[in-house]
Amino acid sequence: MSVTAWESDNSQSHARRRACLAAGAAQPARVAVLVVDTEDIARDLGRALAGQPVELERASDPAHGLLLVGRLCPDAVLLGPGAGRLDPLSFLEVVHAGEPDLPVIVGVGPGDAALAAGAVVLGAAVLAHPYRADQLLRLLPSLVPAQRTIEIRPLTLDLGRLTIDGAAPQMCLDGVTTRLPMREYLLLRYLAERVGAVVSRKEAVRAIWGVDGVRGSNTLTVHVMRLRRRLHDDEDNPQWIQAIRGLGYQFTVPSSSPGRGDT
Repeated sequence: MSVTAWESDNSQSHARRRACLAAGAAQPARVAVLVVDTEDIARDLGRALAGQPVELERASDPAHGLLLVGRLCPDAVLLGPGAGRLDPLSFLEVVHAGEPDLPVIVGVGPGDAALAAGAVVLGAAVLAHPYRADQLLRLLPSLVPAQRTIEIRPLTLDLGRLTIDGAAPQMCLDGVTTRLPMREYLLLRYLAERVGAVVSRKEAVRAIWGVDGVRGSNTLTVHVMRLRRRLHDDEDNPQWIQAIRGLGYQFTVPSSSPGRGDT
């Protein structure tokens, strides 16, 4: 019944969608995503994408999602594995038939092999469920119309004691926020995104300064020393940014701050 109702309004839905897409070039550089999933999933995703050029709308189930596709003109649909009055694959069949150019991303869990296979056959992309914001953000540029561009911001890195902002050059250590010079901020993010891995000096210099490791070696050393001070690291036995002789630097998150002591 739900499918029939949507199909009876097919021409009107398509007309509204075409009008929205025709006006797309005048719209802000944002991506409108219809999330067909539970309230908890949509809420968590909204929090994770705060500050990003993404507008989320939620449909309670696939049947409701079909009705909202025509009304809201989303740039993409994020379809969860849960069923309702209409199962996810039936939703995909209807959308594929009526809106073949509308990108649909299907969330699949470890036991959803049949859903994943069926989604691929029907032209949908597949993403692990529950969703990870960083994986979704990597897909966004390919979802927007060609005449629009979007600016994806770095996600906030939450490492427990240390949080590195994604929208401003600053960090928060043990509840204290500190603004950073841009190069220090970029170096801190680069190392913190690779916790536990050894980053060579050449790799770090090229990533942050765009020059070879020989010319930027002294500059890197100075910036590492400054970051250690901001992290209250022990100069004689650093715990946050450790130098691995002959290899490079390794970033870790110590359980406590030696510079402040434990009570």
